[in-house]
Amino acid sequence: MAKEAPVHSEMLTGAARQVLRPMGLVQKGRSRIWLDDHCWWQCVVEFQPSSWSRGSYLNVGCNWLWSVQDYLSFDEGNRVEEFHPFTGEAEFEAIARSLANRAASEVSRYRELFPSVEAVAGYYLRNKPVGFWTNFHAAVACGLSGRPKEGRSFMNEVTEQRGDNRDWVLAAHADAERLNLILDDTGIFRNVVAERVLRTRDLQKLPLLSTVDFDR
Repeated sequence: MAKEAPVHSEMLTGAARQVLRPMGLVQKGRSRIWLDDHCWWQCVVEFQPSSWSRGSYLNVGCNWLWSVQDYLSFDEGNRVEEFHPFTGEAEFEAIARSLANRAASEVSRYRELFPSVEAVAGYYLRNKPVGFWTNFHAAVACGLSGRPKEGRSFMNEVTEQRGDNRDWVLAAHADAERLNLILDDTGIFRNVVAERVLRTRDLQKLPLLSTVDFDR
């Protein structure tokens, strides 16, 4: 028999169903995560629990699906609300609704900010990436939007970061170097990255697609 969800989790799910579901978001299984699917990226809403107390944080961000992985990641954005404790049903019902409304506002903001991959490239050109993965995502977005010069500049930031010999870091470097070789041909680059998106969607058990449109 399935374990019954705690009352505060039920309240969060109920609020999300009322606020986020009409916007088109889908609950991930029976979890406290809701997804806004945009083909090559998704907005992730997480009513994150605490290991120590009943209640919820709120995390909202973007997961670019061109990194082949079977897990969600906050590639842009993350925590937007600190922990709200459960102190009683009446109080938490209002909190759950408030968190759902804040999530809806953040989702709308990301929808407006990233209507196309070109918009993602423009965002990273205006906001200089810091760190391995942010430069990687900026490089891919620029490559997809026909900006190979800028894409190569970001990708070089990735490939030149050395000294960490952990397996996943070495694999990520090799992946970046392979993509760097085809940055100058936007058509080939788009086809390769589209295949990566489809693989990631399969790994994450997202709805199957036959094509990937980077212009919406």
